[in-house]
Amino acid sequence: MIIDALTLAHEKAELAETQARLAREDCLTGLPNRMYFNEQLEACLNAHKAHDLLAVHWFDLDHFKEVNDTHGHMAGDALLSEIGRRLTAHFSGTDSLAARVGGDEFVVLTRSEDGADVEAIGKGILKSVAQPFRVGASTLEVTASVGVAVATDDCLVSGELLARADLALYRAKASGRGTVCCYEAATDELVQRRRMLERELRFALHRGEFEVFYQPVVSLQSGEITSCEALLRWNNRALGSVSPAEFVPAAEQINLMDAIGEWVLREACHEAGRWPSNVRVAVNVSAAQLRNHRFAALVRSALEASGIYAGQLELEVTETMLVEDDEDTLNVLQSINELGVRTTLDDFGTGFSSLSYLTKFPFQTLKIDGCFVEDLDHGSAPMAIIQTIVELAAALGLETIAERIETQAQLDQITRARCSAGQGHWFFKPMAAKELRCQLLSAGRDARTASLT
Repeated sequence: MIIDALTLAHEKAELAETQARLAREDCLTGLPNRMYFNEQLEACLNAHKAHDLLAVHWFDLDHFKEVNDTHGHMAGDALLSEIGRRLTAHFSGTDSLAARVGGDEFVVLTRSEDGADVEAIGKGILKSVAQPFRVGASTLEVTASVGVAVATDDCLVSGELLARADLALYRAKASGRGTVCCYEAATDELVQRRRMLERELRFALHRGEFEVFYQPVVSLQSGEITSCEALLRWNNRALGSVSPAEFVPAAEQINLMDAIGEWVLREACHEAGRWPSNVRVAVNVSAAQLRNHRFAALVRSALEASGIYAGQLELEVTETMLVEDDEDTLNVLQSINELGVRTTLDDFGTGFSSLSYLTKFPFQTLKIDGCFVEDLDHGSAPMAIIQTIVELAAALGLETIAERIETQAQLDQITRARCSAGQGHWFFKPMAAKELRCQLLSAGRDARTASLT
């Protein structure tokens, strides 16, 4: 009985030890898992000495999803297992700790003598990962991105150190992948805000945080409002009011502009249905929308849902959208024009300006970039450029709009150039839909005598 009891106790102890080990081990790669790594990192930080350079190297595989999509999840698992084997071999004989913390993410805890060693360790990880990997008859060239954070006196908490390494990894991926980036406070604070922007943007539509403001465009001959440009505004619960110059590039990066742009289009068309029929609504179109072969159908749907006629809608595109995929973009624009919807070439005169756009693409209006209007007080060249654009547009049967008019002097010069219309704070600032209806359109006020709002 005593022997049986001792044997049972021994077996239980072995089972408990095995379970404890498995609880801290990644079953696919055999590496330590996130829980064990966090325990060891916390212990190392508690024992951290000033002369030690303790660093976390956080990395993931570039385009790992494509491996799963193309070769299957079994191939993806085999690749992850191979990465685990390579890390074990690479750091064999050192006091470094490598772990898999989830998905295709790995982390390595190292001690080194100086900052140069830290970066060299990161490059060593990249070199180890980059060895060819065979999948059936195919050979994969795998790359990774590495973010590095070093424990400092102001960062001796495991969560903070890992967060810094994660921020550095994000910057490494954004800078072209296949590289090593070390945490930099000033730079990565911007990265942290960008990540927060992207996270909040994913739910902004669902939360109803977007609003469309409108800025009128005024005829320089009659003084009447001919159209109103729809301008997207975002007021986030955590970030407050965010400038479009900041959130639009972020939305494009995470492929949200197609959905956001469709919402703006429908919202603007619905609002225009409440205006006099001779006032158009102008909506800016993103590159993502122009690449969508269903865009013309979406425009038709928005028109039908709002009840406005096609000529009451105009879509604005910038020159930079026309540089690539000319043929596809031309087909989309032609489909839009066939609906009877007007198109405007925005920011004309800067960037990739080319007269070939005016012969290839079916525009009805040129919008002169506001930088020329702003520079009217600084020499004769801006006025000469504006005059040339207006004369060219007139010869082609196109209307022209000068934007960012803010002074009487600018208005006088734009009028002398015989520009068709103007837009800017001298006439009206952007305003909410209700304010636009109540104060301007329904009252029928003359834009030249209206007070600034």
